[in-house]
Amino acid sequence: MYRGIKLKKKFGQHFLINEKIKHKIIEYADISKKDVILEIGAGIGSLTTPLCKNARKVIAIEKDGELVDFLRNVFSNEKKVEIIEGDILKIKLPKANKIVSTPPYNISSELIFLLLDHGFKTIVLVLQKEFAQRLVSKPGSKNFGRLTVMVRYKGEVELLEYVSKENFYPVPKVDSAIVRIVPRKDIPKLVYDDLFNDFVRELFSQRRKKTRKVISSFMEKKIGGYSKKIILPNKLEEKRVYELSNSEIINLFLYHTAKKDLTKY
Repeated sequence: MYRGIKLKKKFGQHFLINEKIKHKIIEYADISKKDVILEIGAGIGSLTTPLCKNARKVIAIEKDGELVDFLRNVFSNEKKVEIIEGDILKIKLPKANKIVSTPPYNISSELIFLLLDHGFKTIVLVLQKEFAQRLVSKPGSKNFGRLTVMVRYKGEVELLEYVSKENFYPVPKVDSAIVRIVPRKDIPKLVYDDLFNDFVRELFSQRRKKTRKVISSFMEKKIGGYSKKIILPNKLEEKRVYELSNSEIINLFLYHTAKKDLTKY
């Protein structure tokens, strides 16, 4: 129980209780009186309160009906706060220019991809430490993989600082990290966006194999008889998948699909 509310494990409810960290999050998001903030998983409103003091408006999304009632009661006289009941992965996203949130860890991946497709100016999230480390990992490291490539294809990611699990109630099993993501304005034009997703997935399902072999296999699946035509720059000839950089992966995809009719795939 927390403030008379029964916590639900299925919603991954862990509330940030350290005031200093709340204010750091707001500073990292560079919130001003012009900003409309979307908060995901508002919980008991522990972050909502300082957010509304700094922003023009806060739109707080909460899935737990009991917490929605609690929030609506707490902010009943606060015109700058709008409470919406719903699942962020299923509802139509309201208009806002920044995301500031401590979302449930179990939706982190889906949530980030969803947000990156909606043109927000800045996204500041508190995420599981290990997950955050994967977002900023470098080629050749054990954490570098499909998630890293796909997120950084669409956004610039910064791991700002770690947050001990002791700063939450109830105390989770893992530490967290504050991450800032700024969507890219210069995303490379990929005609076959879904195919690129498949391409990256295929690469990292065989991350320790040589790049040529994996690309050859992938293109053979998509276009029969194409495998013998794989051409790689000299510097990539001996590279294995996990050693490729984001730009190398994108350029390889562009090169091997640019002149092919892949619309039926």
